[in-house]
Amino acid sequence: MTLGQALDAASNARLLGSRGSRSELGADHPGLDITPTAAAVLAAIPAWWSARASAVGLDGEWLDVSVAVATSPIYDVEPPVLEREWGPMTAEQVGMAYVSALSPATRARHGRYYTPGVLAEQLWDSARHAMGWSRAPKALPGLVRDPAVGGGALLLPPLREHVAALGDLDPQLVINSVASVIEGIDTDPAAVWVANVVLASELLPLLARVPSHRRKPLPALVRTGDGLSAELARAAVILMNPPYGRVRLSHADRARFGPVVYGHANLYSMFMAAAVEKLDDKGVLGAIVPTSFMSGRYFEPLRRILTDHVTLAGATFVEDRSGVFTSVLQETCVVAFTRRKVRKVKIESLGSDCSYVATVGPPTTSNPWILPRRSDLAVAAAVAASLPQTLRGAGWRVRTGPLVWNRHKEDLHARPATGRYRVLWAADIKTGSIKYDKARNDKRYVALPETSVLIQRERCILVQRTSAPEQDSRIVAAPLTEADLAGGAVVIENHVNALVPEEASAVSDRVVLALLRSRAVDKVARCISGSVALSAYELESLPLPSDETLAKWASLDDNALDVAIAAVYAKIES
Repeated sequence: MTLGQALDAASNARLLGSRGSRSELGADHPGLDITPTAAAVLAAIPAWWSARASAVGLDGEWLDVSVAVATSPIYDVEPPVLEREWGPMTAEQVGMAYVSALSPATRARHGRYYTPGVLAEQLWDSARHAMGWSRAPKALPGLVRDPAVGGGALLLPPLREHVAALGDLDPQLVINSVASVIEGIDTDPAAVWVANVVLASELLPLLARVPSHRRKPLPALVRTGDGLSAELARAAVILMNPPYGRVRLSHADRARFGPVVYGHANLYSMFMAAAVEKLDDKGVLGAIVPTSFMSGRYFEPLRRILTDHVTLAGATFVEDRSGVFTSVLQETCVVAFTRRKVRKVKIESLGSDCSYVATVGPPTTSNPWILPRRSDLAVAAAVAASLPQTLRGAGWRVRTGPLVWNRHKEDLHARPATGRYRVLWAADIKTGSIKYDKARNDKRYVALPETSVLIQRERCILVQRTSAPEQDSRIVAAPLTEADLAGGAVVIENHVNALVPEEASAVSDRVVLALLRSRAVDKVARCISGSVALSAYELESLPLPSDETLAKWASLDDNALDVAIAAVYAKIES
């Protein structure tokens, strides 16, 4: 495959998505699985280097990357003739070409994807803000590390700033200083070589200014290793777009990462926790991660570690994802944490450009973080943060519907019969009532033993787990009434959440329904989860007024109740 084709393949590749790796932590190296496209990229890098070096006035041995950089290619491949359009390629494009040229299976297995330049720049801007820096370029204050460096994209902005800040010094001294402030680590030896070449290429103008008799090979800033190692030195800044996916932990890793794991172990949460361990006393952590860590139950231990040891300084939500990523499956954010004291968190939205959303107080607990994704949600987030109660605290539990229909295909039927129970699907839940969707009538009943735990026999409130982006309301709720239970029981499908009161509940189902259908609570829900899904855990975490206020509402008629809710959430409604 030609390099032009390789770049096309890279630009069309899926750049970010959830990964399902279940391999043991640190078990294997993705670089050992090289596709023809990736091999073509690796083979062409020496010629690309030669063109870059020649363009700044270097010649002779400095056109040979194996001489000019203190690292050697790990693959013995025949260099192709450099295609004309690849001569002016940027460092970012070279890194993208390699990482994106890995096979889909390799990228899926190891959670690898390329970080677009706009996101790498945003991450560095967020880290600078967390350090309290002004716009003027500054030399790096200490070690800046990327523990899962890939093609080196995240280290390019800080490296460029460091070089720009020291531009008037002796160029050899500037080159020498870089090795003490830039560090990348990766398990993929091919990616390590690519990143070393990419980062070294940024130093070529400096090298050209060094008298020929004083020139030395440019330093290798990236090494093969484990970015989760407990032996790493402390760093002033850690930047990461960490791999995703579930992993099996060894006994040693289980002992170390146990406090951050709930259920399965996810790579990116462990990378974030490990980074917090390795920050110096004024350190900053910048990460590109799914927003699910801000609210999901599985990440409650991670939020506890984060709020105990660092403070959120900024969050940028990638709202207009089509302008940044291709085929993104999860809502993504850029976050920056610091060990410094922070009173306010800067919230931004990144699409075709970066826009200011709001300034809010930093989250301080492991509960779901209530942060506005858009400027019109800023007041909702502020009011919600001041409320003293949650739905769970008020005595309501949320259970996800237990019927996973494709596990019961042979048990689903269109007609009722003895031993069959009516199935409630997400499409049946309309705002305020249940209206059976005709498209589900061929699977309207399921045959189950009478003692099955899948059967729902009591009244409850049903809420769709997912909603379409075009829906006006994120929360679509309806009561499961006695009439709906006319047959004595129903079965709730897995895409529906059931809200069930405890005996000592402080709030009635009528009040809960009124809250769920209000625009105010809908806005609050959007500050908890920016995706189309609203989990049982997130529903239980919805902020509510005090028990005293909820008790007073119980005696109000419907109109008065709506007015009372609007009064409590008045700032949101305005």
